[in-house]
Amino acid sequence: MKIIVIGAGILGISTAYFLQKHGVEVTVLDKEALPARGASYGNGGYFQSSVPDPWNAPGIFSMFLSAWKNSLTGKGDQSAFSAPTSSLPGFASWGLDFLSNANEKTFLDSLIKNRNLAQYTRSVLDDLNVAEALSYDQSQSGSLIIFRDQASMDDYAAIANLTLGHGTNLSLLNRDELLQVEPSLIEAADELTGAVLFPDDHGGNSRIYCEQLCELTRARGMAYRFGVSVSQIASRNSHVKVRLDDGEELIADAAVIAAGTWSRQLGRCAGVRVPVAPAKGYSLSIPMGNWNNRPRHIIADMGTHAGVNPLGDTLRLAGTAEFCGHHNTGINEARVDYLIGLVRELFPSFVDTIDRKTIDPWGGFRPLSTDGIPYIGKTRVSNIYLNTGHGGLGWTQGAGSGKALADEIAGVPLEFDLTDYAALRIR
Repeated sequence: MKIIVIGAGILGISTAYFLQKHGVEVTVLDKEALPARGASYGNGGYFQSSVPDPWNAPGIFSMFLSAWKNSLTGKGDQSAFSAPTSSLPGFASWGLDFLSNANEKTFLDSLIKNRNLAQYTRSVLDDLNVAEALSYDQSQSGSLIIFRDQASMDDYAAIANLTLGHGTNLSLLNRDELLQVEPSLIEAADELTGAVLFPDDHGGNSRIYCEQLCELTRARGMAYRFGVSVSQIASRNSHVKVRLDDGEELIADAAVIAAGTWSRQLGRCAGVRVPVAPAKGYSLSIPMGNWNNRPRHIIADMGTHAGVNPLGDTLRLAGTAEFCGHHNTGINEARVDYLIGLVRELFPSFVDTIDRKTIDPWGGFRPLSTDGIPYIGKTRVSNIYLNTGHGGLGWTQGAGSGKALADEIAGVPLEFDLTDYAALRIR
């Protein structure tokens, strides 16, 4: 069997790895020059397996409306969300479907489905780490969700408690208890109410993960074609023909579209509707140097919708969402300033020691589905499969999604039922 995987990020490379384990001949295509140069490059590195909440939460419309108003008044770059008027027409059809799913029932249903996939991914990744001796700045110290008022903490705890029956391990911490487990927050103590601790969450650098799997699979015979763009995908009887921009044609038994937000355009090339939209996020990678009071946990700040993650000797700060379409690929320095300001709120003394020249800023596009869960599996076009739409949970669900899809394509018994995530639900 020959399979073409389009996309060399977390989802594409994970799928390719497990296909190769099944004895499948795999060719991976990517428009970038190296693996993991899209959303997998500089994301928050947060493996959010305890409460992987989707974006279609009740009240998200109000957040969109506020973001749009901020953009009109020139304040969009200094808020967590931004929705410039010029970009909104491109989100119209997707946005209506997304907002129709922004209700309590769908949100909670998607939350549990996301958690099931995240927990499966955790077990897959644990096995993979051992089998391949992977090293990508893994941390096992857990995560803290911090709050600045009791009402917000109570609301979040109520959502988190809904997952308790599904095996979630959590602790509610008051301010003093929070500072005992995370003394790095001492300078921000007066602003904090408490936190929810998820000891089973962990982190890691997804770019390094992708690079290591790429190296391993390439050494075992997998073909990688970087710097190529796909112009057409045609399904013909029992095979698929993929045409590149330069006219070259590749033939395989099937193709997997795992290209993040670009899966939508690639789907059009194949006659497949892929309702994903890009939500641009930013991150800063900051060397921690001689900082003695480094964070011990991943810390997500619900007041600012941002988080920090100690990855080796680097502090990764990630957050914000710009609904700006694919045309805005550059780094907005105002966004960088905004994120530095968020770090200053938590760790002012550390920020005073930072040489701005050492900060590595990054921006990438999260592929948001319309109902908060990814699209995984065969499509309505024969021999075309999807593995996309994970939103901000691509790292949290990537290895499991890749293995489950590879099992389905190879025709082996599934360890994880993909019915809830089926791409065939797309109409």
